[in-house]
Amino acid sequence: MDMKEKEKEKITLKKILNEFEIYIGTVVFLALTVLLTVQVVSRYVFKHSFTWTEEAAVVMFVWLIYLGVAAAVTKRKHLKIDALITVLPFKGKKVLLILDNVICFGFCIGIVPPFTSIIRNQIEKNAVTSLLRWPKAVIYSIIPICMVLTCIRLVQDTIRLCKENEKELGQSKPTIDIEALERQAAALKAQKEQEQKEQVKEAK
Repeated sequence: MDMKEKEKEKITLKKILNEFEIYIGTVVFLALTVLLTVQVVSRYVFKHSFTWTEEAAVVMFVWLIYLGVAAAVTKRKHLKIDALITVLPFKGKKVLLILDNVICFGFCIGIVPPFTSIIRNQIEKNAVTSLLRWPKAVIYSIIPICMVLTCIRLVQDTIRLCKENEKELGQSKPTIDIEALERQAAALKAQKEQEQKEQVKEAK
């Protein structure tokens, strides 16, 4: 494995670690879509309803929401009012964005202890869902886990904010970077053309 392949593997691994909640959320979303499609088809076509699918769908929907919270921070897609931020000078804007992250961090950390207590209580009661018999402690655990993950993403975003210049400050990441894909396609095209030219030269 040469240096280029190692670097590519390193970038891929870093991307997965930095965005794994997006991948997990995508899997949950696809499973939820399939589940609801099966429910609709079975109810209106076959006149039969699977009652357990509704319970599973509610659980998946809750998981999807909290995974989405962490993912939104990673991509800077979370909702915020930026009317005041836009009129401030560069340094004031940076301070306010960092302060916003600090407040969000405090809120997320504050949610963890109450939910940890609820989960502990559910474990003691051995509580399960009525139809699927899934442990409620496992279902509720997604909330504190995603809140801690959100805190990690907020710290990462704050570090990025400290390093960003005036042009880049606070800009959200595109969900699909079209420009990056175009650059990659152009580079591959240029590489292919170069290989074809070399093959022609060798043939001569």
